[in-house]
Amino acid sequence: MLASPTSRTPSATENRRSTACSRNGLKIIQQQAGHSWASTTAAYTTVGQDARNRMLRSALARAFEGEDGR
Repeated sequence: MLASPTSRTPSATENRRSTACSRNGLKIIQQQAGHSWASTTAAYTTVGQDARNRMLRSALARAFEGEDGR
């Protein structure tokens, strides 16, 4: 059985291209923000673990709302 185009694993070339685009995008944001270090910009472009946990809890609560009879 053939896999659908959306379920296939990206090739090494596609991964390199994607990573390069991400780096270029981060570099543009870094320059626009006036940050000297990429690590400073990265801190503003990632989602922290606490926020990730809150979003997950909220999504799970919505998905399973009412299933336990409440």
